[in-house]
Amino acid sequence: MTNPTPIDITNIPELRHLVEEMRASKQPRLLKQDRESVALLMPLGTTLTQQPPPTKEDVWADYNPEKVRTALAQSAGTLAGVQRESLLTDIRNVRSQENTRRPF
Repeated sequence: MTNPTPIDITNIPELRHLVEEMRASKQPRLLKQDRESVALLMPLGTTLTQQPPPTKEDVWADYNPEKVRTALAQSAGTLAGVQRESLLTDIRNVRSQENTRRPF
């Protein structure tokens, strides 16, 4: 990393308060402007690897096969009368449209 330009926060109470909270928790803070991440504020002497790894959610924890069967039975016939080729064409067209919000 290059030598960052220091910023004196002595006379910026809001930023000083944020820094004190960050030091106490020893956790970095992500700074955002509107919805865009613009900077990462980290207390000196810590690294991002000190955070505990995220726990993986068990997607099967509340799985109930009987509820799934009931839901499938209730949805049977939902697409009756729909023209298959027309539906597939519509889906294909929508998927091919440019969308700036899609992450891929």
